[in-house]
Amino acid sequence: MKYLLFLLPVLMLVACQDDQATGSKTQMVSSTAEFASSHDSDTAKYKPLFIHGIPTDDEINADRTGMGGHGRILPPDMSRTEAQVLTKSIWVFEFYIDSQASLPQTAQGTGQWMQFNPDGTFIAGHWQQQTHSGAWYLDYQEKFPKLTLDSNVDRMDAVWEIQAINAEQDNMGWRRVPDAFGPYRKSIMGKVIELYDRPTRQQFEHLLNQPGL
Repeated sequence: MKYLLFLLPVLMLVACQDDQATGSKTQMVSSTAEFASSHDSDTAKYKPLFIHGIPTDDEINADRTGMGGHGRILPPDMSRTEAQVLTKSIWVFEFYIDSQASLPQTAQGTGQWMQFNPDGTFIAGHWQQQTHSGAWYLDYQEKFPKLTLDSNVDRMDAVWEIQAINAEQDNMGWRRVPDAFGPYRKSIMGKVIELYDRPTRQQFEHLLNQPGL
């Protein structure tokens, strides 16, 4: 009997601790996979760069999140053409070429967007939703200007070469640099286009509804 009397408060204490732990669990992380995964995602061997966890609302624009952090914010040289072009609109991936991803996965990469601010910060997302933010930098030491994206979601860290800007300055050709800052990737080519608002699926139906996708 004395053992039962001893165990009762212990069990009550454990139960209270379990309740407290349950109540303080970290909020479940949402992911871009909820709206950007392809029909073959379960069998695909590769997780495309655009599939990533989304910080909570109170972290989405923070320097650091549970998924990473970005470095010092440095305002760009706004006398440079690339800086002027990047900061004038929202830039959206119309399409990109990733040799590791399946065709359906590549199609689902359409609709990623970035909005660059003159103070050296950016916000970015997919379709109508913001999914991360960070700092951006331009480097002119090599043949093509390099755009570094230092995101508060480390998976989205990347360096892109700005290889072409058309005469109207409303679309650009980018190449993701392998073995550069951020997770290792093979080289990825992408076309980004200028929009004045965040993209919608309806705007890109011609790319998302191709036969075989």
